Amino acid sequence: MGWNTREIMGVEPEKCDRDLLEFLESERIIMSGIVGIYYLNDRPVERQNLRRMVNILAHRGPDGVDIWYSGSIGLGHRMLWTTPESLVEKLPLVDSTGKIVITADARIDNRSELISTLNLNDRPLPKITDSELILAAYVKWGQKCPEKLLGDFAFAIWDGRKNELFCARDYIGVKPFYYYYKPGNIFAFASEIKALLCLAEVPRKINEAKIGIFLCQLKGFAALNHKTFYQDIFRFPPANLMTLGEKGLHFQPFWDLDAAATKIQEHLKSDAEYVEAFRERFTEAINCRLRSAYPIVASLSGGLDSSSVSCVARNILREKNGELPTIYADCGVPATKEKIYVNAVLAQGGFKHDIARVTGVISSGKIVTPWLDQPVQKPLNTAIVLATLQLVQNMGARVLLTGHDGDTIVSHGRDYPEEVESDNGDGLKARFLTYLKQGKSPDYISLQNLIDKGLIKSSYVGLYRKNKVRERLVNPKWQEQNSTISYDWAKEIGLEQLIEDEINYQFAYLPTEYLNHYRAITSDNIQIVSEQTDGMSSALGIETRHPFFDQRVIELCLAVPGKMKYESGLGRGVMRRGMENILPEEVRKQPAKIHFYGFIMEEVKGHESKLMEELLFNKPLDLSRYVDVDGLKKEKQEFFNSEHTWEVRRRKAQLLDCTSCLAMWLSEVRNFNG
Repeated sequence: MGWNTREIMGVEPEKCDRDLLEFLESERIIMSGIVGIYYLNDRPVERQNLRRMVNILAHRGPDGVDIWYSGSIGLGHRMLWTTPESLVEKLPLVDSTGKIVITADARIDNRSELISTLNLNDRPLPKITDSELILAAYVKWGQKCPEKLLGDFAFAIWDGRKNELFCARDYIGVKPFYYYYKPGNIFAFASEIKALLCLAEVPRKINEAKIGIFLCQLKGFAALNHKTFYQDIFRFPPANLMTLGEKGLHFQPFWDLDAAATKIQEHLKSDAEYVEAFRERFTEAINCRLRSAYPIVASLSGGLDSSSVSCVARNILREKNGELPTIYADCGVPATKEKIYVNAVLAQGGFKHDIARVTGVISSGKIVTPWLDQPVQKPLNTAIVLATLQLVQNMGARVLLTGHDGDTIVSHGRDYPEEVESDNGDGLKARFLTYLKQGKSPDYISLQNLIDKGLIKSSYVGLYRKNKVRERLVNPKWQEQNSTISYDWAKEIGLEQLIEDEINYQFAYLPTEYLNHYRAITSDNIQIVSEQTDGMSSALGIETRHPFFDQRVIELCLAVPGKMKYESGLGRGVMRRGMENILPEEVRKQPAKIHFYGFIMEEVKGHESKLMEELLFNKPLDLSRYVDVDGLKKEKQEFFNSEHTWEVRRRKAQLLDCTSCLAMWLSEVRNFNG
C-alpha cells in the first residue's frame, strides 16, 4: 500500500512575520471539520467522494482543504485560518515513518505536560501543533492516548502498521463526530451529517422514532442515545475510543466518571475543601479557553453560570491589563431581573459590553435550520444564541466563551431532600408506595435490592404495572405530551411502547441525587444542544468554548455532597460559595433561573404568526404524516382563548414552536442536494 498520495486544495499560505508566528503558535485556535472513508471490502477510495464530503463542509474551514487517500482508506480536513501560525498547519498529517496519518478537530489544553512527557522539547514549543501531540501520544500510549488528553477533540488515526482505524471523541462530546457503518462494506465519518449524506452508500432514511420523541418534547431517552434523526447514522459516543480492523468494530469508554468522582470524595472531606477545589478547577478551565490571538467575547446573560464565567475571565485578563468584551442578548422583555444582574456585573468594571437584539424564534429557526442536520432544539435559546453569534462575527472575534449548561454540570441538588427523607428502610418503603399511588416511575435505587431486603413486596410491582395498564387504556403516553400527533402514525412506529419501555427502564431504580446527577451529565441532552451550537457557530466562523464542560470541573461537581448541591433550596451551592468575592452578592444569591416564556407567547400572536401559519397550515405536506393538521389549528385557536391559564397557553405556544421547527427541517431534508 502506498503512502504518498496526497492532494491539497486551497490557496498557498501567505508569508508572515516569523517572530509573530512563533509568539502566536502556542495561542493557536484552529476550528475545523474532519471526514473519512474506510472501505472494508478493499474497494479503493475515490477522490471525488472525499472532495464532495469536504466541499460541503466549506463553512467549517474556508481557508483551505486537504485530503489524503491510499487504497481503501481516505481522510479529509477543512481548515480555518484564525492566526498566522495556522497557515503552516497541514492536516491530514502523516508521521515521519509514513505509516500513521491523523485528521483532527481538536484543542488540547495540557500541552506543556504532554510536550514534557513525550520528550518533544528538542524544538521550540510554539512549533508543536495539537495534532502532532495527539499523534505522538498515540505512538507512545496506543489506545490509552485519549485518557492522557485534556481539552475538546474528535480525531481519527489510520495506523498502517496494523491496518486499523482508531478514533476518539472528547469527554462530553463538545466536538461533533458522526458515522455510518455497514459491516464488510464501509465505515464513514464526518463532523457533520450532511457530509455523510454526500456518499451514495449512506441511506437517507429518517429516524421516525426520533421525530416522535421530538414532538413529545421528551429528552434523555436511553433507547435513542447516540442515535440521530437519520436511521442509519449515529453519534460517536463521548469519552469513547473506537478501533476498526481485522477484528471488527469495537467501542470502549476511556473515562470512568464515577470512579473519578469517588476518588475525589475520598480526598476531600470538608465543604471548604470542595469550594477551594471548585474555584481552582473552574478558574483553570476558563484560563485554558482564553488562548487566542483574536478577541474573545463572553456571553453575559445575568444568570449565575454566565456571570461566573465572565467574572473569572475578567479577573484573568485584568492581570494582563485587558478587558473582556461581553454580549447580552436582549429579547425585548421589559424590566427583567436578568438585566439588573447584568448591570451589577458590569458595575464591577473590566468589561467592554454590547447588546445583541434577539429577533423572532421562527425567523431565527429559518436561518439556522440549513446549518443543522436535525430540527432546531429549544427554539428560544436558538434565537438568543444566533443573535449573540452574529454580533460576535460583526465584532471580528473568533471565540465565544459561554456558561452553557452549568445547571446540569454543577446541579441544583433537587433530589437531595427526598434522599434524606428516605435514608432508612421505612423511608424507602414509604417513598416507593407514594410513587405507586401517583403512578410515577421511580429511578435509581435498585428495585430488586429493595425486594430482596424485604423493604417492599414483589406484589407492588404488579400493582404498579396494573396502574400503568389502566392509565394506558385511558390515554396513551404520547397523547399526554402532544395530542396533535397522528394516531395512526404513532401506532405504526410504536411510539406508545417506546415511551413505556423507557418508563420500565427507569422503573428499576429509585432516585438519589448522585445518580440523577450522573445520568443528567451522561445523557445525550448535552450533546444534542452542544452539536446544535457548534453547527451555528461553525457556519459563522466562530468557535464556542464551554468551561463547564471541562473534565476536571465535571468530576469535581459530581463528587460534591448532595447537601452542598441543594444549598437550602438555592441549588448549585459549591459554585455560589466558590464565587464569593468574585460575583456581586445579588448575582451570587439570585434565587432561580429567569425564563422568557412571555417572549414565546408574544411570538405566537405577534410578528412571527404569519411565518408559523405558512409553515404549519399553508404547506403542510411534510407534516401531514406526523401530525393532525386540523388538531394543530385547534391548538393555535385555543392559544388565544383567554379562559385558559397562562401555563396552558405557554405549553400550547411551545408545542406550536416545536412543530414549526420540525416543518422547517423536513423541508430542508426534502430539498437537500448534497
